[in-house]
Amino acid sequence: MKGLIINKMHSGYFTNMSEVFNLLPEEELNCMWLVSSYECNIYPFEQIPFEEEYVWMKGTELKEILNQEEVMFIWGNFTSYPSNTKLKEILKYPIPFADGNSDLWKKDVHLSNPLSNTELISWDSSIFLALSKNTNLIEGLKDNYPDSEDLSTYNSDID
Repeated sequence: MKGLIINKMHSGYFTNMSEVFNLLPEEELNCMWLVSSYECNIYPFEQIPFEEEYVWMKGTELKEILNQEEVMFIWGNFTSYPSNTKLKEILKYPIPFADGNSDLWKKDVHLSNPLSNTELISWDSSIFLALSKNTNLIEGLKDNYPDSEDLSTYNSDID
């Protein structure tokens, strides 16, 4: 389990999720994704509506939607689950959230849901967090964002 804090995006703003999804490996895109606790500058997609608590869809579909229009996710949790995971299993646990989630700032980083693989978090349009069981995914993001920091190390400085 590894985490990363990204302080600078290539697009120049936080958070352009299409930028991130275009970097994800195929195995992650084949997962099911729960998008929750989100707030955007605009809501151009029927599939990610303003009034919903969460949306549930396959990663390939989500990537396609995110690439249709440039949207700034001010807040948002994008959480992946194995492709055979059912939504009813996910909903047995609290829905992942960013705003007010103090667990994100603990030295021992962990995913919000034990069934999940990866959690991508837009934090108040100021930083981006990535947590994953897939260390290769984190290393790939680290290579693409050289200003990023290990989240555990970052959090140990604020404990």
